[in-house]
Amino acid sequence: MDELLACYQELLGDHPKLSLSRFAGEVERPYHVLRDARQNAERSAQRTERRQHVLEEVRLKALEEPLSGYRLIYQALQQDVLRPAPGLHTVRRCMVELKVQRPIPRKKRRPSACPTSIVLWPAGRRVQVDAIRLSLPDGICWAYLVLDVESRALLHIEVVRNLSASSAVTALQRGVYVLHHLGIHEQLLIMTDGGSDFTSGAFQAACQEPGNWVRAKVSQKRGMGILERLNRTFKYDGVFREELTNIAQLRAFSTKFKNWYNSGRRHSSLGYAYPWVKLLEATESSNVA
Repeated sequence: MDELLACYQELLGDHPKLSLSRFAGEVERPYHVLRDARQNAERSAQRTERRQHVLEEVRLKALEEPLSGYRLIYQALQQDVLRPAPGLHTVRRCMVELKVQRPIPRKKRRPSACPTSIVLWPAGRRVQVDAIRLSLPDGICWAYLVLDVESRALLHIEVVRNLSASSAVTALQRGVYVLHHLGIHEQLLIMTDGGSDFTSGAFQAACQEPGNWVRAKVSQKRGMGILERLNRTFKYDGVFREELTNIAQLRAFSTKFKNWYNSGRRHSSLGYAYPWVKLLEATESSNVA
């Protein structure tokens, strides 16, 4: 179609009065097809011309303000009241095409800790810590759960609005306090995933006081899958069955759930005994030793 239109333009030079409909009859093509193609070609040429004009405006303004991003360039173009300014995202695309967009600074991420093989785990009583995300009508919140693996006892639930290293440290310390209060002062092996709150310097320092820290995976044997099962119970057998509307109600429910999980729910991996009973038995054996 472009070749036919080009041929028609050449013929107009020699025959200025040649109509498009007559040309369409000569080349045995429908007139409306050639008409629409010519109109589309004209519109495309107009769009290309406007785009080149916008590119030139953005280029000149970017050269005047080389340290400005696309938002500042857009605001500068808006100040010219004599001609309409391009849209914000048009300016951004033009700056990307012209390669004058200032590069966005990237934060350097701390390399994640690799999971530790089970044969390299230090000796100690295993305690697992994890955080789960919960959505309430008053906003998103998080619950840190601390589990004693040997007895399957839920030591503590810390409900917070946002993830942070300080919240993870508080949850760990309160869980460890429960063990110490019962007379269990064994060396602990604290297990978590690779979350930034757990790999932070503050949490690592807190783990050095009662024992050692390792990163474990859910799929790993004797790994974080044990606590993930507790997370599921907390959500599906607890939070999702309650009509909780705010974080204060979730904190109150967490205490109720911890008591039920430890003393009102038999655990299959313990021979259908109660986790709190198993923890007290460990306390008695520790005191005897």
